Amino acid sequence: MIALWPSVGMALQAGFAGPGERPLVVGAVPSIPTPSPTVAAAATPQPVIPLSVLSDSHAYFAASWWRQTVEANAIEGVSMGAFASQPGAVADTIASGLDDAAAGAQGGYVLVQAGTNDLLDGSSPARAASDIQALWAGVRERGSTPIAVLVPPSNQVGSKVIELNRLLAGAARQAGIAILDVYTPVADAGGRWQPGTSDDGKHANLEGATRQANEVLAQLPGILAGRLGQLAEIAPPAP
Repeated sequence: MIALWPSVGMALQAGFAGPGERPLVVGAVPSIPTPSPTVAAAATPQPVIPLSVLSDSHAYFAASWWRQTVEANAIEGVSMGAFASQPGAVADTIASGLDDAAAGAQGGYVLVQAGTNDLLDGSSPARAASDIQALWAGVRERGSTPIAVLVPPSNQVGSKVIELNRLLAGAARQAGIAILDVYTPVADAGGRWQPGTSDDGKHANLEGATRQANEVLAQLPGILAGRLGQLAEIAPPAP
């Protein structure tokens, strides 16, 4: 589940919200002369962390895990940075959104999710993992912090998804990158979507996306607070 691996068992077309930023919450405690002991002290507003997403179609559709959480302002202390989601894109193409994602994050965090289309296009898990690591490096080079989002299941290339996520988990541990697990709550033992969580075998439906969103709500605050744990190893594909 969470990053550097917690203990976990770890697009559809619709309204596209273009990249946008929300300003940091800035404020100061009002000056109150000789406050009464019975008056509660004003709390100092805390800065809001901008969070961008750099992804393929899995963050795109109207009820995606991203839209139900960050875009919906459902996570305290987080605001939406840039929405750089490109349906159908492979990691190399997604790299074109690095500047927007990093600028929107304003030195905060960029959730990086890619790999599904790479595998569907015939890329090996090792090649896809290398290209995704290049996205992480690109985020860091631009002054923001990447958070690796696991690749969702696939009814077409489930065993490759399992292997890709294993590679990403290992690479993230070595690079000190947190991992957000939206794979485990919707995957079966073969790397396919659990029954009822996908209508096309490639993307989450509303049920699947809601399960993923619930995991994001459970994991992301701890990631942002620096509480890193261990995610259960992803089982290798059945022979």
